[in-house]
Amino acid sequence: MPAPNAAEGDAPKWGVADLLLWKLVPQRLGGGRPYIQRYKDAWVRHHRATIRREAGRFGLPGPMLAGVCWIEVGGDPTFIDSVAFAVRNFDWSGPDWVDRHMTITSPPGKTSFGAVSIQLRTAAETLGRDPAKMSSGELMTLATLLEKDADNITIVARHLSQLARHDGLARALTLGDPQAIRVVGARYNRGVGLSIEQIRRNTSYGDFIVKFWPRFVSLVA
Repeated sequence: MPAPNAAEGDAPKWGVADLLLWKLVPQRLGGGRPYIQRYKDAWVRHHRATIRREAGRFGLPGPMLAGVCWIEVGGDPTFIDSVAFAVRNFDWSGPDWVDRHMTITSPPGKTSFGAVSIQLRTAAETLGRDPAKMSSGELMTLATLLEKDADNITIVARHLSQLARHDGLARALTLGDPQAIRVVGARYNRGVGLSIEQIRRNTSYGDFIVKFWPRFVSLVA
């Protein structure tokens, strides 16, 4: 588990042992929900300097970026992302007509990478690239970048700032407006394909960040 006061750098990855402790070991023996929550707290605290820096750079409240990080880290072991990408990449390696009609998996660009989970295609678009025009090697290079915690946080912060601009909420978000936090948080979880009216019908992801705001404030203090 990341040490709260460790020097900045990649935190220990969430692995199979962590998953088993979370899912199978009772709380009274140190497992269960408190185990994953301790991991999330420690991960965010470990990266608090990077989170504060990148939040300031992209006009975000630090606790909001911390909240997104907290929600996303942990869960599936990180090696699963690489396995999923390899399977999808193989499935989508044929001629165009085969890829259009005979594939059984999602496109490789829909694979999520990074401790703070983000899809490859979303990360590519965030960096100004067209994922449809990227080779498998270029996507894998981006995946490798996302596996570095500091770069992962930077890309997520940039993406959140773009989502805020998408709905004209950049200034409100910078000022810490709760409604802006709810909408932008929901956009991170649900994407840009929905209208603002559709997003406002379910802002549970952003609501969670607002509800536990004091916790995220303390983690990046």
